[in-house]
Amino acid sequence: MSFVCRRGHHSISDDFCDVCGAKNRDVRQTFMANLPQPSAPPSGPAVQPCPVCSTAREAAGEYCLNCGYDFVTGERFGPIIPSRAPTVAQAPAAAPAATLGRRSALSRRFVVVVSVDPARADQGMQASGWAEPWEHVVTLDGSSMVIGRAEAAGVSIPIRGDQYVSRQHAEIVELEGEWAVRDLGSTNGTRLNGASLIGSQLKPIAAGDVIELGCCSKLTILPAPE
Repeated sequence: MSFVCRRGHHSISDDFCDVCGAKNRDVRQTFMANLPQPSAPPSGPAVQPCPVCSTAREAAGEYCLNCGYDFVTGERFGPIIPSRAPTVAQAPAAAPAATLGRRSALSRRFVVVVSVDPARADQGMQASGWAEPWEHVVTLDGSSMVIGRAEAAGVSIPIRGDQYVSRQHAEIVELEGEWAVRDLGSTNGTRLNGASLIGSQLKPIAAGDVIELGCCSKLTILPAPE
């Protein structure tokens, strides 16, 4: 095999020119090609920041973990600048009138069954002046319902025939969708499931609870029919 060197000499040798000693370029290129090539340093995918909040994209995740930006469609779900929590506690804004108006509709619905407890009515009873045992059902549908003598003003749940019941004896009130009972400074007190209410403290009530007042009056809390 022979070659022509870069100076135009014809050489019989394959690697160097016999005339001027120039190296065969083909041999050099073959030699360089056969050298072991340095391996490229491993490189992972470039970290892609979220264009909305600059949070780094996690692997090939479709959405930004901070603001919900869609890396595929470019749709924004979150705020352009993530909002920070206030450093100073602020008083909650007053609920709008519409919200207050809906509160009663969202309350648990109960009915109050007002009746006479025969076992208690027989103790210390006078022979006259007491009505026959009776029963009355009232639906809890207001934010405040006063229990008292039937002839007293402002009473929502009237009690008849029990002279030991005060004119405004106790009150059932609504609290954030729940109901509670308290005594209104009555002469003979109010009991919830056998325990006397202290002062004006509010005690939550639920279906099955029994409120006792006066001599023999009791109010049983039951779920309202659907």
